[in-house]
Amino acid sequence: MCTFITLFLPTDFPYERAAAILKQSGRTLSAQASESLQSVVGDGWRPWLTTGSCDCGTALASANEVEAAIGQHDTERWRKKGWSEAKIARALAEQLARHEQDRQLRRNEGLGDAGQWLQRIDALLGAGAARIGLLVRDYDGAVSARQPKPPERHWSRDQLDAADLLAFAPGTLHWIERG
Repeated sequence: MCTFITLFLPTDFPYERAAAILKQSGRTLSAQASESLQSVVGDGWRPWLTTGSCDCGTALASANEVEAAIGQHDTERWRKKGWSEAKIARALAEQLARHEQDRQLRRNEGLGDAGQWLQRIDALLGAGAARIGLLVRDYDGAVSARQPKPPERHWSRDQLDAADLLAFAPGTLHWIERG
């Protein structure tokens, strides 16, 4: 399974302009041939992939990733070894602290990636697009394969920040409008 970011632009937005904006930040723009996505957005919109390969590891929509319960397996193992409940509690607290530290580090790195996406969004909106769409979705097969209709959410650009991009709901089509 791979993650891809799809950028939706109006069909009248010049490809060359959009490609140049994305190229400035190391991204590419290639058409995403998906009948199911095209049917969702209609004829006035075009879906584009924003990289030559997958976007696995993107910060967009990463804040909602499900993580395994900390220490659940370890707790049982430690009890079998005869550890006291106090010792188990200390070990779990240490694991939780390490996990929180790792999570904060990933979030800080993610804010940098999200900041670059805000710059791309601003450039596209500033270059004439009244609104754009972003969809972060995991695909278990070809990106052109039939996909379920994504739920939609609307944002005004002036109310959107980097933390919002991290908290995007995966599989939701996020429309971002000038404002």
